[in-house]
Amino acid sequence: MKIKNDKIIIQITCLIVSVILWAVIIYNTNPPMKETINSVPVTIRNLSTLESSNLILMNADKDNLTINVNVEGPPDLVSGLRRGDFSAYIDVEGFGEGIRSAEIYVTGPSGVEILSKSPSQIVCNIEGIISKVMDVTIQYEGTQAENYYKALPLSNPSSVKITGPRSVVNAADMAVATVNIANATNDVVRTVPVRIYDGTDTEIFMSAPVENVEVIVPIYPTKYVNLTPNVTGTPEEGYQLTDVTVRPERIRIAARQDILDTINELELAELDITGASRNIIIARDILNTDGLLLLDLTTTPVVNATVDKIVDKELVFEPSEINFINVEEGYEAVVSETQSDITVTVTGPSSIVNQLIKDDLTITADMEGRDIGLHDVSIVCTAEKDVNNISLDQEIINVEVIELRPSDEE
Repeated sequence: MKIKNDKIIIQITCLIVSVILWAVIIYNTNPPMKETINSVPVTIRNLSTLESSNLILMNADKDNLTINVNVEGPPDLVSGLRRGDFSAYIDVEGFGEGIRSAEIYVTGPSGVEILSKSPSQIVCNIEGIISKVMDVTIQYEGTQAENYYKALPLSNPSSVKITGPRSVVNAADMAVATVNIANATNDVVRTVPVRIYDGTDTEIFMSAPVENVEVIVPIYPTKYVNLTPNVTGTPEEGYQLTDVTVRPERIRIAARQDILDTINELELAELDITGASRNIIIARDILNTDGLLLLDLTTTPVVNATVDKIVDKELVFEPSEINFINVEEGYEAVVSETQSDITVTVTGPSSIVNQLIKDDLTITADMEGRDIGLHDVSIVCTAEKDVNNISLDQEIINVEVIELRPSDEE
């Protein structure tokens, strides 16, 4: 029995030695080959599980992840290897928000040993999916027709909900709906998309689409109308209202055409000057503006009521300064030598009367129908400026009409 067992042990030993000798011979005659397989695609497992948890992988190259794989094996196997012979993946199941490192798992053909991979891990940037509501800002392409005004636009809805990765949503600065109003003369109604922009006016894109909005831009015709002051009351005795001005004198308004056609001027709120003894400068609101848009008006209109003291001023004229009119041809009007100077008293606002000089007044005698001889003729005095009253200390003068001698006519 012992001899039989020894024989079996000898046979096994010989087999092992034979295998070893065969391996040594093969290794020496056909040694293993090393190779690097580049750009092996890496897939992502359980990405949908991540997204169902309101998380998203933010890696920009997540659809094009690759690694380089270093392998070793028989030359007849290794020399024919291609990237498609390998399977590489990462698994993001269980990952939370933040920066995570995912191990890369690689499998290859049987008989080929994977020595290493580069990189061995992929850094994953995972963000939560969040939402926020943003008011819609209306922007325009083109300009409405000349002499028309675009009023404040309306957006329906007035705000939109945006959804996306936390960093993208937090960077969103403006939700913009753009509508074309080029040469518009009527209300513009458009359904347009809403685009999202960050603080540098760069468009950013959400993981969920943003709804469209209906934009209404009212377009109104315009025209200019005068502002009319409404001054009531009487100044203090001895004073008078001499002028009323408004700044601005007119404004541009916009309204529906049927309303605009009925407006020719706009009245200002009442200004009571009762008992006033000096100028009044005061702002007054515009009345009856329902249905109107007041354009280019930066401040409330200002009414300036000028109140002047009433004064008298005397000016003395010599008889030779009287102006005779309607003297028959060939005749001359001559004032009597006994005629005294004429004193003219002018009454009116101090701002005008105090500046008067004789050249501003004219004393006139009308000689129509007067024949040769002496005549008592009425005289009148007129002023170039607006005064209250002009009186003369004498209203009748003695005038002689004489015939001109031939030498005088020449």
